[in-house]
Amino acid sequence: MAKNYEHTIAYSNKWKTKTGEIGFSLTNDYLFRALLQRDELTLKALVSSFLRIDSGEIRDIEVTNPIVLGESIFNKEYHLDVKVMIDDNNVIDLEMQVVRHKGWIERTLVYLCREFSEINHGTQYSDVKGVWQISFCGFTLFKDKPEFYSEYAFVNKKESDQVYSDKLKILNVNLARIDLADEDDIKYGIADWARLFNAKRWEELKMLTKDNPTMEQAVSSIWYLSEDKKIRDEIWKREDNELIYRSMVEDLEEYEKIKDKIPALESKLEEIKRETEKAKQETEKAKQETEKAKQETEKAKLESEKAKQESEKAKQESEKAKQESEKALAEKDAEIKRLKEQLKNAGILNK
Repeated sequence: MAKNYEHTIAYSNKWKTKTGEIGFSLTNDYLFRALLQRDELTLKALVSSFLRIDSGEIRDIEVTNPIVLGESIFNKEYHLDVKVMIDDNNVIDLEMQVVRHKGWIERTLVYLCREFSEINHGTQYSDVKGVWQISFCGFTLFKDKPEFYSEYAFVNKKESDQVYSDKLKILNVNLARIDLADEDDIKYGIADWARLFNAKRWEELKMLTKDNPTMEQAVSSIWYLSEDKKIRDEIWKREDNELIYRSMVEDLEEYEKIKDKIPALESKLEEIKRETEKAKQETEKAKQETEKAKQETEKAKLESEKAKQESEKAKQESEKAKQESEKALAEKDAEIKRLKEQLKNAGILNK
């Protein structure tokens, strides 16, 4: 019996009454952790698929990093891998990673080497335990060479069948390409595990469990765990986190698409800013010149009005002078006429 198991979840066929959408993703890493932490039979069956052995050959199995299921997890526990010790010998790190993020490959190397270093600290080199990392990924590692299942290990580059060491391995299951599963992937049940985690409806699970007691036990345990409200709440919280993370990844991918264009865009933006500033200054200058012209026009208008008034005054004075001149002439004519009359009357002038 595993050292940290209280019990293996007993099989129940109550889940068979379920129909339609499952209601949560079976790739949820919290559910993945809960399933493997609580169900020893499922854990053994899953691990034995990758070891290419019968699950009965595993004498003892222990989850070395258990959490208290149903309790809220904090940011520092966001990475929910499952570390397993097999027969006090080898260590296997199981992970569910649906969304790819930048640096995923480097992260797997860091976790693998860190685990290898910690597990074997203070041990004789000849007695070191092996560490395998098994990842269920919702994406293709290398887009130019898609695979369903792949194994990576230390081998001779020239002679690939010459293994340097099998104590460090990275195993990857591509949940997005089950169509590429080969005969061994099907024979040892790896394809079935992928189909289990990819299932969206209870009907798919019923088809998968037909004549397959291993899958029946796993599905029964998934149903049992999902009926626990505290665990179900944590499953939903993790799905919310995944949606947020997916959004962040999509934003990052959009940024990656345009980042090479950013310097040119920034340069263009600076150019536009300079042109805008220049246009603004020219507009201000034109505004000032328009205001100045307006003022000069107003001044000219005032001067024209003044000149008009002065011209009118001069005209009036000229008219007045003319009238006074005409009056003076009229008075002189009258005086001359009067004098002539007097001279006529005096007989000086002839009548």
